[in-house]
Amino acid sequence: MDSYSPKTYYIRTFGCQANMADSSTLAGILESLGFEHVEEPKSTKNDHDLYMHLLPQTDLFILNTCSVRQKSEDKVYGLGKVLKELTEKGKKKPFVVLAGCMVGSVTGERQRYAFEELKKRTPWVDLYINPSQVFDLPNLLQREAILDEWAVKKYSAFNIKPVINDKKSAFVNISYGCDNFCTFCVVPYARGAEVSRSEEEIVTEIKHLAGRGITDFTLCGQNVNSWGLDRKTKFQIRTGSDHVLPFAGLLKTVHEIEGVQKINFLSSNPFDFTADLIETIKLPKIDNYLHIAVQSGNNEVLKNMNRRHTIEDFYYLVNKIKEAKPTAELGTDIIVGFPGETEDQFMDTVELFKKVKFNVAYISIYSVRKGTNAEKFLTDDVPLKEKKRRHAYLSKVWKETLR
Repeated sequence: MDSYSPKTYYIRTFGCQANMADSSTLAGILESLGFEHVEEPKSTKNDHDLYMHLLPQTDLFILNTCSVRQKSEDKVYGLGKVLKELTEKGKKKPFVVLAGCMVGSVTGERQRYAFEELKKRTPWVDLYINPSQVFDLPNLLQREAILDEWAVKKYSAFNIKPVINDKKSAFVNISYGCDNFCTFCVVPYARGAEVSRSEEEIVTEIKHLAGRGITDFTLCGQNVNSWGLDRKTKFQIRTGSDHVLPFAGLLKTVHEIEGVQKINFLSSNPFDFTADLIETIKLPKIDNYLHIAVQSGNNEVLKNMNRRHTIEDFYYLVNKIKEAKPTAELGTDIIVGFPGETEDQFMDTVELFKKVKFNVAYISIYSVRKGTNAEKFLTDDVPLKEKKRRHAYLSKVWKETLR
């Protein structure tokens, strides 16, 4: 790359709210170093046109990636063609940083596949950073001769102010990583072991954002319910138990912060949604919408997914939530066509949808994710045509329940 210091940046984010929160932090880091954000045009026909417009104006381009579905990864791989087209047209190629879960999946102690394989597929990337390296970005850029030493010396991770484009809402990560190891999921590999941020850090960030006029907050983590718990304890907790959760206490603390008007949290699982947390959702600032990933309506499938709840647990939880907060709206995640799922087992999920009547449902077709336990130990034996049929059928049933 040319020996100039970048002045402009652009971040493209794929994936969940945790990634969005990370991107806000990355933007705050870059702006503390003097970078200026390249604004998106008001209208572009597609990603290709967006990139062709933005990248020639951009000195530092960060792709914050997702690995949960193959489609998200394919979008990243497709960027190589755009960069090649830019070069062929004699336009400047930005310094490209690949961040997020795609990098997390090939680095650290829980590598899902070889780092060299990702590098081979993304030769246009100049720097790779995993989710745990977000605050190391200035040092990594200095190592690549993108930043001068003086810029890094004045940098302090403690003084970073996340860049929030939404004037009302903000995502705040309360924990990183996951230890659940659901057999279909890449997150424990991509984001590493579960680590909770301190209450002091979280409260300080929310107070700062509230002082800037943010009123609505979403607390993010791969499993927010287990915030503040040690590894042994969190695996002992079960649906509806009397265990007092630190997370419920955190919600109460955030509830009392001046300027906070609405609190949401993502993601919750049924297996550690305790009576304590059910009681806490009665607080007036807690949003009516609760997203709780059930994944299947059949116990055998749930067992094969390594989920720590039964469908009976989930029905019990829904009933208790409705008793505590009759206005509650429920959302969930579902996978159809999981290895070994029979037609009868799929129909149990259909029955679940008819009984619960979810307000929001993210229905996914199972796809093999390299390095997961499902890929290693289960046979992907449901034909794609059948997966698509089940997806269409369940989507139709769900839409009918909304009427």
